[in-house]
Amino acid sequence: MTIRTPDYLRIVNGITEQIRSGELAPGDKLPTYGQLAEHYKVGLSTAQAALRVLRERGFIESHPGKGTYVAENPPQA
Repeated sequence: MTIRTPDYLRIVNGITEQIRSGELAPGDKLPTYGQLAEHYKVGLSTAQAALRVLRERGFIESHPGKGTYVAENPPQA
């Protein structure tokens, strides 16, 4: 039996890898909830949950009315 990765973790892992690889740099703006949901074929609440986890882990920062950005000093490990 194969254990499937939860959808929100696919997003978390994908964005974390983009940040660690340098594809997304500090200060880069992330896609909107809607764009993430469309890209990963998930619902808006799943995209919101993924960004909440990334925010809690220190990878991203949200600025109300402006968007969500890669943190200036994201974790290295």
